[in-house]
Amino acid sequence: MKKIGWFVPFIILLHIFPSLNAQIVYEASDTTRLPEVYLEETEITSMRESGRISALPLSAGVLDMQELHRQQTNSLKETGTFIPNLFMPDYGSRLTSPVYIRGIGSRINAPSVGLYVDNIPYFEKSVFEFNLLNVERIEVLRGPQGTLYGRNTMGGLINVYSTSPFKFQGTHLHLTGGNPAYLNTGVSHQQLLSDNAGLSVSAGLNRHDGFFKNEYTGNMADQHFSAGSRVRLSWQLSPEWLAEFTTHSEYLDQGGYPYALHDKQTGVTSEVSYNDPSSYSRLMNSNGLLFNYSTPRVMMQSVSAFQFFSDNQSIDQDFTPADLVFAIQEQSQYMLSQEITARSNHNDRYQWVFGVFGFYQQLDNDLDIQFGEDAVAFGMVPAEMSRLQYSSNRIHGAAVFHQSTLKGLILPKLSLTAGVRLDYEKATLDHLGYMEADFETPPPVDFESALDFYEVLPRFALLYDLFDETNFFAAITRGYKTGGFNVIFESEQDRSFDPEFSWNYEIGIRGVFLDNRLNLETALFYIDWKNQQIYQMLPSGQGAMLSNAGASVSKGAEVQARALLTSRLKLTANYGYTHATFSKNQPHDGADYSGNYIPYIPRFTFFGGLQYRLPVNARILEALLINGGYQVVGRHYWNEANSFHQPAYGLINAMLTLEMRNFFVDLWARNIASEDYHSFSFSALGNNYVQQGRQATFGMNLRYNF
Repeated sequence: MKKIGWFVPFIILLHIFPSLNAQIVYEASDTTRLPEVYLEETEITSMRESGRISALPLSAGVLDMQELHRQQTNSLKETGTFIPNLFMPDYGSRLTSPVYIRGIGSRINAPSVGLYVDNIPYFEKSVFEFNLLNVERIEVLRGPQGTLYGRNTMGGLINVYSTSPFKFQGTHLHLTGGNPAYLNTGVSHQQLLSDNAGLSVSAGLNRHDGFFKNEYTGNMADQHFSAGSRVRLSWQLSPEWLAEFTTHSEYLDQGGYPYALHDKQTGVTSEVSYNDPSSYSRLMNSNGLLFNYSTPRVMMQSVSAFQFFSDNQSIDQDFTPADLVFAIQEQSQYMLSQEITARSNHNDRYQWVFGVFGFYQQLDNDLDIQFGEDAVAFGMVPAEMSRLQYSSNRIHGAAVFHQSTLKGLILPKLSLTAGVRLDYEKATLDHLGYMEADFETPPPVDFESALDFYEVLPRFALLYDLFDETNFFAAITRGYKTGGFNVIFESEQDRSFDPEFSWNYEIGIRGVFLDNRLNLETALFYIDWKNQQIYQMLPSGQGAMLSNAGASVSKGAEVQARALLTSRLKLTANYGYTHATFSKNQPHDGADYSGNYIPYIPRFTFFGGLQYRLPVNARILEALLINGGYQVVGRHYWNEANSFHQPAYGLINAMLTLEMRNFFVDLWARNIASEDYHSFSFSALGNNYVQQGRQATFGMNLRYNF
């Protein structure tokens, strides 16, 4: 894939396809062109809360397909900083994909930010990061969304929507090449099968040879290969009834964990060098069946979903040339969910939403921790041995929720929204753990345990229309993340952890100004976080767990602005500030981190971008489009003690697009200045480790639409 020969077949296709005289309806063929007169109002398309953002009492950001392309975004992790106070650290592998919004997040176990893809809930972070095939838009709702969306949306919610064949028709081909030996290619096709049926299909693969070399083995530590497909079949059964079937599959095989020893005293980072090659592989499949019934007064929706994934992780636990600890973990998940939602479909004074939800999830985990000869020499264990653990975590739950909105409350332009969710969940863990060694070992740990959770999640919000398309909103919402079981533990009291809660208070103003040439939104928030699930190392240092050892306060501000200065020039600026500190954090080792900053939370995020389109109107070349972006991630700490931190850093990205009717050439660059930074850091087994951020990468996209 390092040879130019990979591009020859695609160049040949480019000479063949222009002879086809197909009608071009595919809207994405014009993704690089700017609106000529005004900025379009951004909308939310969820069944629960839909319509113009300016008419909803919540904080939200939207990335459409044009913005995703301009920022060279291929996965959710790459959307960080484009949305204020959204941060997804880039480290390890796709097994570990934590999301943080407004200082709320979870590094291990269940997430604190929810994810829905084509109305299907994703409950495990292990499937959060996937290739964005044929995605129309991504919506990020900031603040607790548990009243309408349920479990583990305490920080917010991410909605991902693929393209509908009723909105787009045509075929799109793309091929991307770059360094180091990077290839991303895909095809998507949308067409109407009849007047009332449509099909959308897409497939693609993504690979690179890695950015970091393992000096001990001589091989790259983080090579990557993934391939996936997505199918969406839509059928308008009648004017009232719509049925859709979606399925998304992806295979992933990657190296990972390019961690290097770091000396905090001298600031010197060693080369990546460890003896046991580490990797992560995953096979996932997600399916959904949707029925939508719509009349001028009422809309009803049923979503049935089945999701499966199976993965395998092999990881050197000490990341040194010594033969200390090596772990192999295999997981498999089966999840069924059913949701039925009804809402008013009119613009009357009173509007409502009502729904029921149920799910069953089974997550099986097999873990083998192997202690080598150097672990014996260093006195970690008396002899070479393996610690084996088998667990099956079964969870089922049900919920009923309702939300009402009353317009013209006291004042003609004042609206009140009130909602509540009643949530029940039961978790059962079957566990067997034992040791294999040449010496007498403790008896096996074999047990079955169950937990029950009942929660009431209210929400109250006010919306006041100040003047045309400008409003003020205020909201109070209770956040909730379920309790559960730790995968690894060393004592009975550490087997499980309880739910955590928050109260989120926010106010905001947003509007459209200067004849629709400026969209502006600002918000202030305050979050009181109780019974916090704190990430802690096990007393032995051989693994990590969650325990309810803390409480926190997170407060901050957000600004989003889009300005169309001329018909050719568009500017974007998004800023988020978060001050998130522990009001209580007293872990089992006797330390007291109360008052310290919560780790992994940037003090601020910033994105500034410009788009300039220069018409050329030559025989072949129609226009040049220049896109530039500056992403800044503020200072953040890597541990609760706040003894090690990453200073603020900025990444400069750019793209130059050559528009030639339906053929586009993009020349792109990321981190042009090769900014040095750490994308992740942690401590284990008495050492400190870092993962370096990726240096400058350059490449070219070839795109053809017909």
